[in-house]
Amino acid sequence: MTLPTKVPAHSSRGGQVFAFQPFLEAYALPIQSFVVNPSRRTTVVGKLGTRLTFFPNSFIDSAGQVVTDPVTVQLREAFSKDEMIFTGLPTTSEDRLLESAGQFHLRASAKAGELSLHKGVSVELPIRDEINNPVAMRLFRGSSSSTRAYRSGFNFDWEQAGDQHLKLIKNIGKRYFHFSIDQLNWWNCDSFVKARQKVMLSVKMQTSIEAFDDRLAFLVFRDINAVVRMYPTGRRFSAINIPTQLTATLLVMASAKGQLYLGEAEVLRTSNRMLRLPIQAIAEQELIRKIRQLTKGN
Repeated sequence: MTLPTKVPAHSSRGGQVFAFQPFLEAYALPIQSFVVNPSRRTTVVGKLGTRLTFFPNSFIDSAGQVVTDPVTVQLREAFSKDEMIFTGLPTTSEDRLLESAGQFHLRASAKAGELSLHKGVSVELPIRDEINNPVAMRLFRGSSSSTRAYRSGFNFDWEQAGDQHLKLIKNIGKRYFHFSIDQLNWWNCDSFVKARQKVMLSVKMQTSIEAFDDRLAFLVFRDINAVVRMYPTGRRFSAINIPTQLTATLLVMASAKGQLYLGEAEVLRTSNRMLRLPIQAIAEQELIRKIRQLTKGN
């Protein structure tokens, strides 16, 4: 599952309609490319430490033929909350909150075009110190939601890839989650955030602006590596099945006639309520700085 193609940032640039997701994606970590010999066992290592081992004859073309020409593998890593916002990928599965230990995306191509996997890829994902409970982590793959409480143009969701907890190993003195993947897709190591009680948290933008080109809102949690993308309805955003008593930051973004707007607020204890949030004009680089500052500070 891939992300949308980039488009110009503002509606005033070339007459294009503004869209937040490709705008934010432009600030994500660069996609990393590796050229591998598909006839040999090869291990590549991403900048954030993801280790991928490809076995001989692992790739096939659209006709199902094993590829022997050099293969270009592209890797995208997203471990922090700001990167999850930039890639547009929340940490929810069927509206259940997940704590993420790291996300990554793989694709491969050759002279024959886009490729698929014929054999599984062995993955070692580094275990960072801030992960609360590594032994609870399971594997999730990128999918689309089968149920939606609200209509939204965004239909990405995480689907659990197995019931087993991930294996923990040590390699060259470092700890890793060790597992195998069978698709070139988005993958995520997560655990469900347990809660006795869940609520719906909503926020309404306070503004005199009548129409927006696009708007987007996230609930960014402080003590867990988790980000919820909220459902938009007019000037209102909602997040459902949120565990109570968590601390988070509300981040609301909007665009109108080439101008960006931002609203932010601290939620000290999540509960079933409606918040009202003023939004203010903000420059592009300041908006990006705020996202990085908010998410790294949570």
